[in-house]
Formats: sequence, structure tokens, C-alpha cells
Amino acid sequence: MSQAEWLADDLGMIDLLFRGQERLIVGWVMPTSDGLVLAECGPTSTLPNLLAGIEALGLRPDDLRHILLTHIHLDHAGAAGTLLERFPEATLYVHEIGAPHMIDPSRLLQSAARVYGGRMDALWGDFLPCPAERVVVLHDGDRLELGDLTLDVLYTPGHASHHVAFYRPSDGALIAGDVAGVRVPPSRLVWPPTPPPDVDAELWHASLDRLRAVNPSRLLVTHAGAFDDVNEHLAALDERIDDFVRLVAQWQAEGLERDAIAARLAQWSAELTVAAGETPMTPGMIENVTPFGMSVDGVLRYLRRRGG
Repeated sequence: MSQAEWLADDLGMIDLLFRGQERLIVGWVMPTSDGLVLAECGPTSTLPNLLAGIEALGLRPDDLRHILLTHIHLDHAGAAGTLLERFPEATLYVHEIGAPHMIDPSRLLQSAARVYGGRMDALWGDFLPCPAERVVVLHDGDRLELGDLTLDVLYTPGHASHHVAFYRPSDGALIAGDVAGVRVPPSRLVWPPTPPPDVDAELWHASLDRLRAVNPSRLLVTHAGAFDDVNEHLAALDERIDDFVRLVAQWQAEGLERDAIAARLAQWSAELTVAAGETPMTPGMIENVTPFGMSVDGVLRYLRRRGG
């Protein structure tokens, strides 16, 4: 089971069919003169779909040479160690803050287990350590020359302290991970994924300005798709980040507990969706990517840190 399509001669999009559903997690494949470049490998639970998608594009998984991560959350990075084990010529690229947790994921997995409990294996599958000698540490402003492909590394915190985006100067496409939010096609609504522990609204707004500064022609968003209405998309996300912070702070001040705030946020999102003339199912799709309870946890942690 796989869905894959070419967006350009050198850019393929693969739907990883997370939890058997379309457009929850996608990855990006770029053939180069130095083998295949994969951006966003997804969790190991979707690895068969990823490999089938590569083949559906007429490519060979054995040609995989470069694996790029926007950040190390399990839905983006979980399969990296397994891919390195399976494809011995491949190398992993990840921001300097995230790299130690890919080499030794024990703390990352302990933290995730507190959130997901007994669902860890079903949702994510294995998360294998990555050999340190096969991990390239990324820094803001790095330029990657991968065969005939050039990518610029942009440090983009806000969703996560170790988040990066990858800009393709050749066509202006920007592999944006989660800093560009969540958008479930055909919806035009954009939502901020705000899980703990690193959410920071001020940094996030600054990162969106950083994306605008390179004037991208297209946003490649892991959750989930390619979007050409760049300015409208980013402006909507700026507004929605502030909505989430304002509403969670307001409901907390009214004395609501965490679960009640999450329910209120889900209701507000559903009403916003209907008001936009879109299907009421959209918030349910968002829940599958970034549950409202987890989003509230991240905003509450952010509010505590800033003293709000």
C-alpha cells in the first residue's frame, strides 16, 4: 500500500499512509548524481510504505545515500536508524541539538513512552540508534552539496528547539517539516502542532519570517503536502499560533483543567472549520497528527516558561 507522485523531475512525494490514512505523513525523495536523497523518513511503522513508494516512483531503495531530518520527533525520524542499518552506504543529516538523541535515543524514547505508553510500538515501531560516524551534524547556514543537488540549511525553532528547514535554490522549494504547520488537503486551513517540550511562539514567528526571507516558491509540509500559496499559508499559521496561545491562556485563567481545555480547543477548531465552509472532519484528521491534548500540554508548558 503506497501512494507516490512526482512533483518535478527531481522531486517525488511519498504518502507514508500513517495509521492507514492518507495525507498524515509524507516524505520527499530527490534523485541526484550521488544517489537518492530522502527528506523525512517517518516512523519505522510506515517503513514498508516508504520503500514501496520509492519503488512506485521507479527508483531503487538500494540507491538511498542521504537521509535528512527536519527534527527528531518520532513521526519524522523514527525509521532513521533502521534505514542506516538496512542501507550501509546511507548517511543521516540532523541539527546539532538533535544529533545526540539520534545516536543515543534512550532519553527521547523514555519521554515518548510517558506520552504514548503501550501504544509506542503500534504507532512508531522500532527507533534504533544511529552510528555516530554516519551522522552529519547540521548548523544554521550550512550549504549541502549532495551530488548535483544543493540545499541550504535554515535553523527554524519554535515547534522544536532543534528544527531545521531545507531550501532548494534551484526551484525555491522549501522542505519545511513542522515549522510550517499542519494542513490536510484539500483543506486550506493551517494548524500549529504544539506538543511539549519546546514550543515557543516568539521563536516560531521569527522562524516563519526566516522562511519568508528566502522567498520560497513552494512549501513542502510533512503533515502533509506541497503548497504554492506560500504567503497565505504562513500568514494563517502566524494567526493560528497566537490563537492557540491566547485561548489556552484564557481558558486556564477561567479555571479549566487540561482535559477541559483540550476539549474546548477541539470544539473551537471544529467551529472554525465549519465557518470556513470546510468539512467538519478536518479537526479529526488534525487530531490524528497532533492530538489536541498534546497541543494543550505544549502551550501550557510554554506559558509556564514565560511566566504566563
